Amino acid sequence: MPEAKKLSVIMPLLNEEQILEQSVTELAEKLDEVVGPQCWQLVPVDNGSTDKTPEILEQIKKKWPNTLNLRLEEKNIGKAMKHGLLNAEYPIAMILPLDEFDSSFLTWAWENTEKYDLILGSKRVDPTMIKQPPYRRLLSWGLNSLLQLSLQNVTADTHGAKLVKLATVRPHIEKTVISRGQFDTELTLRVLRAGLWVAEVPVSHEELRPPRNLMLTKIGRNIVDLIRLNFVMKDVEYKDHVRYHRFCIDDLNSLTEK
Repeated sequence: MPEAKKLSVIMPLLNEEQILEQSVTELAEKLDEVVGPQCWQLVPVDNGSTDKTPEILEQIKKKWPNTLNLRLEEKNIGKAMKHGLLNAEYPIAMILPLDEFDSSFLTWAWENTEKYDLILGSKRVDPTMIKQPPYRRLLSWGLNSLLQLSLQNVTADTHGAKLVKLATVRPHIEKTVISRGQFDTELTLRVLRAGLWVAEVPVSHEELRPPRNLMLTKIGRNIVDLIRLNFVMKDVEYKDHVRYHRFCIDDLNSLTEK
């Protein structure tokens, strides 16, 4: 019999003590159901937590010994995601911010790992599924509009959960230079320009904790990172036609309801 597919779940963490244990428990139950027991590993990447997150992670590792706990001292979500991807031990990886787990996305993405190199969980494909304050929606709209205008990005969203086929995407992970909030934007652009297959599907989202940064601070950082991103990507040309599919929630439900 062929060897079972295996999944590494990359979780960038920063001061998550309030939601960490419950979120991981719910995630583990779904991973057992969808991926299969003993076929997945958690790869939490703590980037500078000052609360009880590290202690909770030790308890999580005792419960799920296959867990690979990683730590960076710097508060940088982009570096945390990249570090987790490059240290993942299984051939398929999922980037999963702790407050963005969507079981329909996991089920659909896992069933389509052979078809796509990168599957994006998008908070902007279906606005009926998102519960965010108006200013957060405005910030997301402005950022993604600039990406589409200045970098010819075809996706609605580059942040959030992702399923990654490491055999084809790893070379592009290694080439990324942008960190913080635009690491996954650069990675998505590199994958698209390489002519790899990308899918974008809607995910439900509800804020589980207050925003970590003031809106003006976030806007300033994004502007700086977008300027750098335009400079980095100016010599990364399209190798072929764009290979991109976008799906709606009915496409996901048709699979999960079987």
